[in-house]
Amino acid sequence: DQQIIFLIDCGRRMLAQDGALSHFDHTLNAILLLSYVALRQGDALGLMTFSGEHRWLAPRKGMNTVNIVLNTVYDLQPSTRSSDYWYAANQLMRRHNKRALVILISNLRDEDSDELLPALQLLRKKHLVLLASLQERILNDVLEQTVYTFEDALRHAATLDYLNARQGAHDTLKNKGIIYLDTEPEQLAVQMVNRYLEIKRSGML
Repeated sequence: DQQIIFLIDCGRRMLAQDGALSHFDHTLNAILLLSYVALRQGDALGLMTFSGEHRWLAPRKGMNTVNIVLNTVYDLQPSTRSSDYWYAANQLMRRHNKRALVILISNLRDEDSDELLPALQLLRKKHLVLLASLQERILNDVLEQTVYTFEDALRHAATLDYLNARQGAHDTLKNKGIIYLDTEPEQLAVQMVNRYLEIKRSGML
């Protein structure tokens, strides 16, 4: 009998495309799957969007909530705005008082840390926070390619530097007590469900 709230980034990075679907499309698919699983577990489910069209659904129980979630998000599109994590955290803290598992889904960069960390720390005053960050599949594709030319070597080195900086930002968040999930979009749904079930079993919430 716990509460789960999705905090969904609708900013411009969610426009990133991997295959036929955008990161935002993968996010909506993952939310629907985890909604079904969580509601079957007897938990209440809600959501809030930020950095685009603002929508709020207070946590509720019952399998019909899946349809309510679908009706809340089906016509959402990512915007061209930058992601405002601090604003999102403040809005959620004002709207919801009961302790919940807050699942923030975004596409993070290492330069986000200065703004993101205070927002997460604010949320952690009341909630358990799971941060799910989508990584572009093309980055790993670059690293797997054979290097033939100087340009290939530069591209490989730049990608490696970027991923190392990203990992450093992730490590900082983990050290601050944030539950962290870094995954390619196609794996988001399964990874979120698995992490949710781990949290349920652990009694952390």
